[in-house]
This record gives sequence, structure tokens and C-alpha cells, in this order.
Amino acid sequence: MPPTALIPLRAPGAGKSRLAPGLSREERAALAGAMLADVAAALQAAGLEPIVAAAGTEAVAAAAALGLDAVMDQEGAGLDRALADAHHAIGAPRDLLVVMADLPTLSGSDVEVLLAQGPAVVVAPTDDGGTGALLRRPANSIPTAYGPDSAARHIALARSAGVEPAEVDRPGFRLDVDTRADLLHLVERRLGVATAAFLRNSGIADRLRDTG
Repeated sequence: MPPTALIPLRAPGAGKSRLAPGLSREERAALAGAMLADVAAALQAAGLEPIVAAAGTEAVAAAAALGLDAVMDQEGAGLDRALADAHHAIGAPRDLLVVMADLPTLSGSDVEVLLAQGPAVVVAPTDDGGTGALLRRPANSIPTAYGPDSAARHIALARSAGVEPAEVDRPGFRLDVDTRADLLHLVERRLGVATAAFLRNSGIADRLRDTG
């Protein structure tokens, strides 16, 4: 059986505060929704049916707009606690894949490469040392440790548990979007359909090019 796939999502517009100097709350919300659509499409292309771990009603609505199932986090819960709660809310499936919602270049082939790895723990780092994806077989093989440098912490946790993890270096997992510099980088990359359309139709791509 394939793993259950969870996508954690903060309230669109409330998150991505480091983009606030250049993007309005509405633009940040629309960008978050577009990236969620592309991440979900990549997981579906790899044969998975993602579930959104939603922080609040706005995040639940964003998932529903894409036809995705969602479970709502306890208000104010950190990401590790929210993911643990979501895991139990959906019936504590044996194997669990967590994929971040802000990976707009993710493709189905990136996900397939990750799923093909043999070890019980598979980590896909982001360029800034975060964890773009974490696969655990079974889900209780290690706890999660999200935050700065979480990829290294997840690798260390696996080794402490006696598991030599696989590390997947794929561009779709590496490029997450947190800052204006990340957005500038996006303009030059092959994007998911929804994110590309949003950047083009909103005029943000042109604004980024003009301001450098």
C-alpha cells in the first residue's frame, strides 16, 4: 500500500510573512493556494491522494476549493504537534509521507523517486536546510523535528533509531518559497501550472523582473 500523504498548510495569507513587503495579504493567500494545487497535483500524479493538515478554517477552505480532504489542526499547535494530531485524526495509517505546501516546482517524478527509496526513513531537503518531504515507514519510526535545519535533525533522529535514512536530492523538493529572493528564483524556473498562471496573471512576475 502506498503511504498516506499529508500536506501541512497555514492559513493562506497569514503565513509567508517574509513576503509581506512585496505581496499583499490577498496575493500571499493566492500564491499559497496555487502552490498547494501544484503540490497536490504532483502527489496525485505519483498515485497518492493527499490530505491537508489545515491550520484554521481558511486553510480548510483552500483545500476544499481544490477538492482535497482536510483535517484541522488544534489552534496554535506547532507543526510537529499538528502533524501528530492529523496522523491520528485520519486513523493513524502505518506509513506517512509529509510534503510541504510551498514547493511549486514539484513534479510527479520527484515524488516517485522518493517513494522508490528502500529505507524506513527518507528525507528530501530544501535548499535552506529544511525538510521538503519526510517519508516514514512506519510513521512512528521517528518523531518529526520541523524548523530551521530540520533535514539534518530528521537524519540524526533516524540514525539514533538505528535506521540509515535515504536522502533525496531533487529540484522539486529543494525549492521552497519563503522570501522575495525565492520568488525571483521562481520566475526563471519551470513551475507547476497553478503557480505559473498565478505569477503571470497577477503581474507579480513582471514586478519582480522590473525591481530586480
